[in-house]
Amino acid sequence: MTIHRIEGLLDEEAAAAAAAALGSLQPDSGPFSVDLSLCTGYESVALALLVQGIAGAEGRGAPVDVTGASADLADRIAAIRSFTSSYTGRRPRRDFRQGIVDIGGKVETMLGTMRGLATFAAATFRATLKIRTNPRMLRWKQTLYYMEQSGVEAVPIIATLCWLLGVVLGFQAGYQLKSFAAETFMPDLVAYSMIWEIGPLLAAVMVAGRSGSAFAAELGTMKVRQETDALTVMGMDIWSYLVTPKMLALMVVMPFLVLLADFFGLLGGLLIGGWYLDMPAHVYISRLNLVVIPMDIWWGMLKSLVYAVIVSNVGCYMGMRVRGGAAEVGRATTSAVVTSIFLVIVADAMISLIFVFIRPTVTV
Repeated sequence: MTIHRIEGLLDEEAAAAAAAALGSLQPDSGPFSVDLSLCTGYESVALALLVQGIAGAEGRGAPVDVTGASADLADRIAAIRSFTSSYTGRRPRRDFRQGIVDIGGKVETMLGTMRGLATFAAATFRATLKIRTNPRMLRWKQTLYYMEQSGVEAVPIIATLCWLLGVVLGFQAGYQLKSFAAETFMPDLVAYSMIWEIGPLLAAVMVAGRSGSAFAAELGTMKVRQETDALTVMGMDIWSYLVTPKMLALMVVMPFLVLLADFFGLLGGLLIGGWYLDMPAHVYISRLNLVVIPMDIWWGMLKSLVYAVIVSNVGCYMGMRVRGGAAEVGRATTSAVVTSIFLVIVADAMISLIFVFIRPTVTV
């Protein structure tokens, strides 16, 4: 019988030496024994490596015996061997029917969320109509606070990103049009892209990321702390007190953020026109005057009101439905951003289809 004795601490070096000896065993090698009577301690990784070597030798048909192990060490070896034997290393196969059930469950959850959001938005609009008859119900200071947080604080990032997008659009359009000697039309492309789609959509996405998530986190934390329940017990209208100021604040600031996004996007195109295409500023501006009509700008600002309603209601709804602790607040914040961006893009697609049919044709 061959005996491999481990003395002192069973560390990775000792386990590697034992695994090497075990790895050379064959069915005709004769009995092999691992003596742990002089082992004074062990490392978990080293013990797992030793057990893996023993299992590999036994799998090849070589008889291996473990002797001299203390009670604690023997229990650990048995636990590791039990786990190793039950783990096949393969991913569990999913039943096709279960996969269909999972998909159906996710669709049902999504439809339930949409129904709840529609009910929540209806309650918000009812609270807004009550404020028209009784303006005292509105928290004016809170509305101004949210206007500052959602509007003024968002100006730097929206202006910077839209200016960079205008630069990129101008450069890419100029690069392509220059090969056809049609670089004069670069302002047309930048104007239509920024004013029709990119400006309003980017402003809405940024507001959803900044303000929608903040609304969800704020109301979610209030739900966890039972502050909303306390307000209800005090007889206060939750929607007029917490939700309506946020929605009205976004509806006021969003059109101005869209106008800002359009301006800086066109400014980025102006920079590329002068630097890359040698286009004088007055030529760039004259092209904008020819292709852009007031309806283009007003339509983008009108779309922003829809975006403001979506972002504010989704953020508040996700916060108000929080049940649990801090982890649920985090999930609500994530859901608010993702759902807001999704619904904003869906609304943008539908509004853009309407705009194509009602916008008068401009002859250049």
